Amino acid sequence: MKPMLVIQGNFDQASQLLHQLLVTDLPLDCVVMPNTTDDTPRYQPLVVASALCPRLTIRVGTAADYGQATWLMVLDRATSDTPVANLVADLRLLMKRIVENDFNGQLIFSGAHDELLTYFAWKFSGLPASQIWGLGTYPLTRLLTYRLAERLGVGAAVIQATVVGTAQTPIVAWSRTYVGPAPLLMYLANADADFDADDLGKMSTWLTREAAEQQGTLRDLAIIRLLQATLSDQPVIAAVTNIHEEEPAFAAASPVLVGAKGIRHLTNLVLSEDEQQDYAAQMAAIREQIATIEAQQTEGK
Repeated sequence: MKPMLVIQGNFDQASQLLHQLLVTDLPLDCVVMPNTTDDTPRYQPLVVASALCPRLTIRVGTAADYGQATWLMVLDRATSDTPVANLVADLRLLMKRIVENDFNGQLIFSGAHDELLTYFAWKFSGLPASQIWGLGTYPLTRLLTYRLAERLGVGAAVIQATVVGTAQTPIVAWSRTYVGPAPLLMYLANADADFDADDLGKMSTWLTREAAEQQGTLRDLAIIRLLQATLSDQPVIAAVTNIHEEEPAFAAASPVLVGAKGIRHLTNLVLSEDEQQDYAAQMAAIREQIATIEAQQTEGK
């Protein structure tokens, strides 16, 4: 029996991901949950096209499929200007639905505000933190990896970039970025490298600018990369959004092991002094957002 990937999101994003999956033809049973009943017939051409894939199947699902899902991929389900509090309220209803249908797979968020949705999904669902995560800065980490490889004239496989925080405001951890066995910062001391601190600053600015743009395609490619790794039983270390259960708890992107059983923390994140200050400020802002939303929920009862 093939692993089941349930996809929940608006039609544009879900259909884009399904097109990518058709090309890669992974051994998956893809089940799409339409946002509205009007969307159901719009998926029919993709369902028909999957007949040409030897390994991949696509079909429209029902609530009963939640209980069989290996992964539930939650894409953006609203417009970009929808208030976060509304997204969280909608999320509460989704969590109620999947729990009632015995969901016990991995719950993955691929969209805006995944640091907040990951946290509240954990609070609403009662699922273990290891089963709930978001793509976080992993798509941007891959983008930076290939940009660095091009700039340094090396293969992308030897670059180990680290980007933490959130997808909207990524923090490049240059102190934890390596080229082969050597820290990237060692290149700054090498007169022959044609690479200096100005280049790092420009690259950080460039990545911040890219983070402000639409990341849909980058996210789809990241999803497929993680699915490929899991299906081939080759867990990867990736900076995905995960629950930090310290008090007060929050969710943010940091390197963890991503595999068939979910995510697993490996070690504490160690950054340079400046990077740690930026990271701490961002975590404080996330905690403040969480507290604000929780207060709004309490007031609404």
